[in-house]
Amino acid sequence: MFRLLSIVHITSPDPFPSPSGFDSSKVTPGAVGGLVFLGLTFAVVVLLFSFNRHMKRVSFEESED
Repeated sequence: MFRLLSIVHITSPDPFPSPSGFDSSKVTPGAVGGLVFLGLTFAVVVLLFSFNRHMKRVSFEESED
């Protein structure tokens, strides 16, 4: 088992990209990311209210056997 793992480790590609002029520590989501997050949050809240309203309309009648 250890031999198989060592072979896979040796033949696997490097997990990190090649170095370039791109500084990944300065990457931020920005305004677009914030707007997408707010939009998704609003959609989840609307869906929760809709779900709650529909669940109030359902009548759970237990049948006696």
